[in-house]
Amino acid sequence: MEFSEKQLEILHVAEKLFSKNGFDGTSVRDIAHEAQINVAMINYYFGSKDKLLDDLFDYRVEKFKMDESILQLTIPVMDILDEMVSSYIKYMNSSLAIYQIIAIEAGVKKRLMLSDSYKNLKVHNLHVISSIIQKGVDTGEFRPGNDPILIHATMMGTFMNFQMNRSFLKSELNITTDEEYSEYMESTLVTHLQRTIKALLTYEY
Repeated sequence: MEFSEKQLEILHVAEKLFSKNGFDGTSVRDIAHEAQINVAMINYYFGSKDKLLDDLFDYRVEKFKMDESILQLTIPVMDILDEMVSSYIKYMNSSLAIYQIIAIEAGVKKRLMLSDSYKNLKVHNLHVISSIIQKGVDTGEFRPGNDPILIHATMMGTFMNFQMNRSFLKSELNITTDEEYSEYMESTLVTHLQRTIKALLTYEY
């Protein structure tokens, strides 16, 4: 779905307020005030606050799709795998507000999980992971029988653990700023995931 510049501006403002105050704690009037527009404009573009939330999901979920073009790269499959993990974690890490919204309100999380856009995202990303695994099997670098669902769960579960336990982990890692924490995730965590997934795909057990 394509959004106009004004719609994107409103979506970004709504995302910021939802992540700070929760969905129920944010009114359409609050969004209009922060965006410096009138309420009628929000109703014109989105119809309602609920529909605005659905469009925010559609916008963000589309951005979370893995880049299918990496499958066409003429580089070793191990490098394709590294690029997939690195780019995926880095982009998700740059979109923290949506995770804060999900963490604040269970109802919002359930709504996202049941949406068609979320289901399409999962199907797409599993296809990309499956294709990379098959490339490795075909070249003899990955052993057959690996489940792409488990590989995806390894990435997402680890990433979400770092997001949901941010304060605790910052303390344990002696990290004082969010910027340092993001750098840690995009370097040390990415390297850990790359090594872990390679081990799962190549080692016998």
